[in-house]
Amino acid sequence: MGDRRLELSIETWGGGPEAVDDDLLFELTPALARRGMSGAVTSAGGIAGGVGASFGVTVPDDLPQIEALSRAVAQGVEAFIEACSELGIAPAGIARVEVLELRYLQLENAREPDRYVGVTEIAKMLGVSRQRVAELRKRDDFPEPVAELAAGPVWRMFNLQRFVEEWPRKPGRPKKLESA
Repeated sequence: MGDRRLELSIETWGGGPEAVDDDLLFELTPALARRGMSGAVTSAGGIAGGVGASFGVTVPDDLPQIEALSRAVAQGVEAFIEACSELGIAPAGIARVEVLELRYLQLENAREPDRYVGVTEIAKMLGVSRQRVAELRKRDDFPEPVAELAAGPVWRMFNLQRFVEEWPRKPGRPKKLESA
């Protein structure tokens, strides 16, 4: 009979960077290891503003999947709360818990990260000027940027693929309308 390793990520409310110094956060890793959690990586801040950690939890591999996941969450959360308590870290509560099969985590880590592009990259992709990209942005079928930064708008490459593939490009300059 063997063991199954699951990866658990926990994020808490409050008790983040302003409440926990780096030395204390560093001590959370061995505190989790003393409770049987492996490969811990800790953080502070996050979306919920609290302390967080990702680590491996080992459960018997003969458990049905739902039971294995439930046990991993229960063991991991208990170990995390105990470790925080030992160190005097007092988060306001658990904001998020995520459990992954190790093989899924490996697939996720091997995946190519999202690519982001700005006006200059789009201009190069389409073979047009930056000014033409500004005009194309006015079209209904041009994707909205994911962010407007001081340096300019930013898009996910994935969101632009359809536009780039379907854009009915007409070579040359558009003809000027004759005035009456």
